[in-house]
Amino acid sequence: MNFIAAFIGGGLGALIRYILNLVTPNYAYLPFATIIANFFGCFIATIVFVYFAMKSGLNPTFKIFLITGFCGGLSTLSALSLELLKFIQSDDYIKAAIYIVLTVIICTIAVLLGLFLVKNNFS
Repeated sequence: MNFIAAFIGGGLGALIRYILNLVTPNYAYLPFATIIANFFGCFIATIVFVYFAMKSGLNPTFKIFLITGFCGGLSTLSALSLELLKFIQSDDYIKAAIYIVLTVIICTIAVLLGLFLVKNNFS
């Protein structure tokens, strides 16, 4: 059952990521669809992780569906790495550095927001 949960969750996460690429304006400066996907992937994964740590008796298959499947399909390091490679290949090191720093900061904020949300609403 865990395999099916990861498979379905991953497919849904990948689908949402694809839709984000379609609906997010394609700015030449930074790949905002990936930044948005990584933010929400980190945010949701943190909420689920912390919530499951606080509550016992929850279905672990649902955790696999959300964290491994959905969040794994939604936010991918491979997309970030390929986009960084494009910047580096075009000798645009400033954009590459901004993208790395912005991604780390935004994803850290997402984790902190997720932690805050769960600790203040479900403890």
